[in-house]
Amino acid sequence: MYAIQLTGPDQWHLVETDRPVPSEDELLIRVYRVGICGTDVEMLKGTMPYFRLGWTRYPVVLGHEWSGTVVGIGTAVEGFEKDDRVTGDVSIGCGHCEPCMNGFYNLCVIKQEVGLCGGKDGAFAQYLTMPARHCYRLPEGVSLDAGALVEPAATVVKAIRKAGLEPGALALITGDGPIGLLAAQAALAYGAGWVVLAGTEPTKLEIGKQLGVHRTVDVTRENLHEIVMDETRGRGVDLALEASGNGQALNACMDCARQGGTISVVGLYEEPIEKLDMGLAVARDLNLICSIASPNSFAQTLRLMARGKIQGELLVTHVLPLEEAGRAFEIQQTAPTERIKIHLEPAEE
Repeated sequence: MYAIQLTGPDQWHLVETDRPVPSEDELLIRVYRVGICGTDVEMLKGTMPYFRLGWTRYPVVLGHEWSGTVVGIGTAVEGFEKDDRVTGDVSIGCGHCEPCMNGFYNLCVIKQEVGLCGGKDGAFAQYLTMPARHCYRLPEGVSLDAGALVEPAATVVKAIRKAGLEPGALALITGDGPIGLLAAQAALAYGAGWVVLAGTEPTKLEIGKQLGVHRTVDVTRENLHEIVMDETRGRGVDLALEASGNGQALNACMDCARQGGTISVVGLYEEPIEKLDMGLAVARDLNLICSIASPNSFAQTLRLMARGKIQGELLVTHVLPLEEAGRAFEIQQTAPTERIKIHLEPAEE
């Protein structure tokens, strides 16, 4: 089979390798679609925080946002059949350590993350093996195209659940990329009474309006703090979810939150934030919550997608063959006004 392998910063190769063989508890999946995430770009550039933490190293096959069909089933697997349409977790836990036993397999002491760390190659390939316990069937109403967006959608669903969003809450989402647009939909699905989406690209903000947000703010032309305070009568928002990975946006979230409000951070930052005013956060009794990955959130996310509460396909702007990964990465990094979510499509053997 063919796969895209990273061997160093800005070094990728289309390689031919053996098709993987599933172990007794795994599925063999033919990859239909795989999305390019901002995390993948950081891996490509070598700026992903996992490198600083010593959690990952080259070579690696990227790809943690995927959909596909089951073509092989391990001898101990039950509940799956060939041709099932599936997607799967990014985090793979051992199942035996304390975090795993408490359901936090994204914090497993020897965790693997598909296409990111722990030696688990991802879905920038024609085939992928996955533990069956980390795979989920796509329900009726969720296409294979949308299936490759379940993982990023589950990431924001998990973040919003962790933040404890209450019905009727006022919410701010900073970042108009795929994560921000998915987060806005998730906030609405979980009952937010008013959602404002802040970003820098008018075309993406317009999509936010189509998806149901109540107010959009172009931070290159408008004052976010003034607008939020005006529309909330000086109160501020209950929840501010930072999805851009921009330090200024995180500070803006803190400024726009009400006294005792919650800041949920899902963006990853390539460099440490130098001017984060933690004194302000303490003085205003803010809750700062960070969230990584999407454990225990796929089932809920799939139900929301099946009911049309989270729409993924609207965000897919480019579909390219796997062998054009270089062009896809170029578009991802140089054409922010043209792209939202880029998918790669491996050819069948």
